[in-house]
Amino acid sequence: MITRIPSSLRLAIQQLCSLAVVLFALVGCEVDNYMDPSKTGYFEFAPTTIPVLERIDVIEEAELPFAEITQPTAEDLIPQSMEYRLAPSDVVRVEIYELLESNMNDISVLIVDQAGQIRIKTLGNIPAAGLTLEELKREIVNRVKATIDEPLVSVSLEQGRAYEYTIYGAVNGTGVYSISRDDFRVMDALALSGGTIASTMNIYVIRELPLTDLVKPEYNRGANRSPQGSAATQPRAPEPEPDRDNAIDIESLIQNLENAGGTSGRSSSPGMVSQDSQQMVDLDDVDSDPASSASAAPATQDGFRSAPGSGSTQSGGYRFDQEQEVWVPVGGGEQMQEMLLPIADDSPKRSFATRIIQVDYQRLARGDSDLNIIVRPGDRLYVEPPLTGVVYIDGEIGRPGVYQLPVSGKLTLSRLVAAAGGFGPIAIPERVDLTRVVGDGREATIRVNLSAIRNRTEPDIYMQPDDHVNIGTNFWAQPLAVVRNGFRASYGFGFLLDRNFGNDVFGPPPTNIGNFR
Repeated sequence: MITRIPSSLRLAIQQLCSLAVVLFALVGCEVDNYMDPSKTGYFEFAPTTIPVLERIDVIEEAELPFAEITQPTAEDLIPQSMEYRLAPSDVVRVEIYELLESNMNDISVLIVDQAGQIRIKTLGNIPAAGLTLEELKREIVNRVKATIDEPLVSVSLEQGRAYEYTIYGAVNGTGVYSISRDDFRVMDALALSGGTIASTMNIYVIRELPLTDLVKPEYNRGANRSPQGSAATQPRAPEPEPDRDNAIDIESLIQNLENAGGTSGRSSSPGMVSQDSQQMVDLDDVDSDPASSASAAPATQDGFRSAPGSGSTQSGGYRFDQEQEVWVPVGGGEQMQEMLLPIADDSPKRSFATRIIQVDYQRLARGDSDLNIIVRPGDRLYVEPPLTGVVYIDGEIGRPGVYQLPVSGKLTLSRLVAAAGGFGPIAIPERVDLTRVVGDGREATIRVNLSAIRNRTEPDIYMQPDDHVNIGTNFWAQPLAVVRNGFRASYGFGFLLDRNFGNDVFGPPPTNIGNFR
């Protein structure tokens, strides 16, 4: 016996089913599409933040920096007194009264050669590099005294190249430029080189201090003088003129010669001149006063050397501890850990102590003057350009192909998929292969879950040049796509009926349409 369902109950069941369908559709608007895995996103009301990976540590080794990158300090903003010191290729003008003829002024325009010397007629080679104009004048006076009792000597700079810096990277005019004043700053250097692109992020100011004579210029080897760019910017006490009335102390003279570092070095006392391996000493002109030697003492003590661009030790700054390989503040205070040079115990001894100052160009361009630091002689300014190159994407993607890295901004994996037309109909975002070059002739592949990235449970990844992204699929992706297509509004799960067989199914078409009498 068949029991019939009352009509009222059937109506109630139909209403409940309709309500269930509506609720099901509404709930489906707030959840990920379970029928189409290629639809990904966060879709939550609560905001969230998550970092973006610059490096994938499981396949990429961390690059050990040769020097820690530091931020600008207060000392980097303070101009220092720029007492010019001669360097090779400088041009000087020397005038000596009655050197060759009576009542005649001998004028010579001389170029400092690569050995740091100038050559004057009848006087021979005279060391000039590393000296101030006044110090060079005293050197020449001491030479001329052998023939002229009270020589009149004038030394002037015709063309100087010692105070220079180098700028390269994302600038219109890379090259070597001169520093024209003591308050010459980073923005001045950028303007002089033609500017940079608006998307530049960082500028790196690189300062170095030689730690061995092997990397110093030939004229400065073995000399107790800080290199250009560090001590050259520090004021030095003037050396007193020789006191000819005092008697010569032979023991002090011998001590001065021993402290000069042998024949390869240059003594700080006036009148002592070194020429290659031979040394010319005029005993009548030697200043044996200990105070004179102390005034020209090098700016080094207790195993420390002046930090490049740190200024005078009297006004603060940093010194480099060669044993600990670290910059330490002058006059006490705590050691700056960010300036520690990561030197391994088994690594060779470094030739340079390097400090790298990172300047945020975007903040600097918007007016943060605390980042507009002083450019010191010998500085290298690297304007970091954006990454250039191409990335490759294929697999189940809308537009597979080769894509350029953008000049402005950075490209992430998620943005690359969006730029390439999005996922294909059978793509599985959990199956994404990323292949990256990790060394010369080596590449590594890692599986990435892009669905988790877009759901904000895993960090996104910045693309690097020559990255290769492959969007994968699986066995169930094709059946799911067939089911999805079955619900299309055009024909659904019905059959396409060829018109040639329509009469067999529906009968011949009516013939009386339009025949009205």
